[in-house]
Amino acid sequence: MVDEGERAVLDPTERHCRRKLRRRAFLAAAGGVAAGGLTIGTAAVMSGGTGKGREPGGSPPEGEATAAAEEAGTGPIADPLRRAAHLLRRAGFGGTPGEIAEFASLTPEEAADRLVDFEGTDNAALEQRITRANFNLTRLRGGDGRPGMASDMRAWWLTRMAYTSRPLEERMTLIWHGLLTSELGKLGIPRTKFMLIQNELFRRMALPRYDDLLKAISRDPAMMVYLDTIQSSAAHPNENYARELMELFSMGVGNYTEQDVREAARAFTGWRLTAPPRVQLPEGASEAERRAAQDAAAEAYEPEFVIQPRLQDRGMKTFLGKTGPFGGDEIIDIIMSHDAPSRFIPVRLFREFAHANPGPETVTWLAEVWNGSGHDIREVVRAILKSAEFNSEAAYRAKIKSPVEFVVGAVRGLELETDFRATLRFWGPMGQTLFQPPNVAGWPGGPAWLASATFFARLNFLDAFLFPRGRPLRVEALLAREDAAGMVDEALRRLVDGVMSDGARAALVAHAESIRDPVERAATVAYLVLASPEYQLA
Repeated sequence: MVDEGERAVLDPTERHCRRKLRRRAFLAAAGGVAAGGLTIGTAAVMSGGTGKGREPGGSPPEGEATAAAEEAGTGPIADPLRRAAHLLRRAGFGGTPGEIAEFASLTPEEAADRLVDFEGTDNAALEQRITRANFNLTRLRGGDGRPGMASDMRAWWLTRMAYTSRPLEERMTLIWHGLLTSELGKLGIPRTKFMLIQNELFRRMALPRYDDLLKAISRDPAMMVYLDTIQSSAAHPNENYARELMELFSMGVGNYTEQDVREAARAFTGWRLTAPPRVQLPEGASEAERRAAQDAAAEAYEPEFVIQPRLQDRGMKTFLGKTGPFGGDEIIDIIMSHDAPSRFIPVRLFREFAHANPGPETVTWLAEVWNGSGHDIREVVRAILKSAEFNSEAAYRAKIKSPVEFVVGAVRGLELETDFRATLRFWGPMGQTLFQPPNVAGWPGGPAWLASATFFARLNFLDAFLFPRGRPLRVEALLAREDAAGMVDEALRRLVDGVMSDGARAALVAHAESIRDPVERAATVAYLVLASPEYQLA
């Protein structure tokens, strides 16, 4: 600890470094970070039920983590506040104490209905916030003091997640982004707008009939470029979209043949986008003028789906045992009449919301909901959120938070104000850059979120976010409690449902008591709870 005399001679940078080292040293002593790697205590936390007497341990594979959770009991989450917090984490990105209390006053069925039937919920406050932030969603390379479009699109979407009154709408938008994947790196800067168009499609069709979403994404400009539909012709069918449509988007491996892929690819030939406007350049235009004209044309371009008959294969095709002159929509109709999607898409959604290992009875029940509702995603999600399995101790804290959940959950839980622009450099190191998933399968998730490098990236984010330029951020939600113990308990209540072992809490209180300045104490308490094993779990 730095005494007052030493404090007077240290420059701000050195004080900042010492404080940062003290925070990291506390985590190491507590077992959160060990020399040579990460030892997050997720196994002990997951296996500890309500968290009494938990001690840090090692991070298990997600399947083992779920098994550990199941050993803790499959009974319902008895505490209404914990149950509501669990629901808001999984169907959104966490809640404020007020939101959690409001949902705790409802039955599980009422709470699920309120989230699922969100269309009547007023979201005007979010739209006003978006307007004030003046995000650049039109100019490719920015200007007027604003960053480029791709960067501001990410900040814009994070702002929507953090401040929406319709959390399930944004959660489903993120789920579709990770399942029906496209990525900006392949599209290139001139087509940045395509990713925004796709994002708005996912939001507009957050809870659709899945057949309709598949037909819409098949015509989506970003998807058509990403999986090469716009290059597919009768003479040279491209199989990329046909393959992923079945393997990743609807059926899963083992439910179709390579011949089915080839026949489906023929059905999507001739699918194109309207041409972009031609760039008119005066003779002798400079390179800067050329680029500005090209950017202006790309920004003005509004791509529309068209079919070019001369490039289309309109011949007979045999696909999944049916024969006819099928086009792309008919291929999707045949896929959706097959049994495989009923055991693929609902299970994928169950894993997103509940846990990684649904049993055979759950898979069968989900298929019945899927078929009985006509493949209505709204009803499948509603059924999952109302289910005893979702609202059980087996599902509670049984998933590892993604970077988006980690950051947006902190902002929501602590009711912080940000436009997220200052956070953008940390998303790549943390492992989840929006609009840039690693491949067509999306982000792997699970234990990959907490490799040593990605966890230390989370700590680096917390250092910068809670101590910008070395100065502690005012965390007003914690500053309302003046004493160290009260501050710790408020952080635990907001961020981890009050769940932490007595020993870990006592260590946090003792460390907080060693910090005299209340603003620094509050930021440090927030940092340490956000870096805890408990907070890494959704």
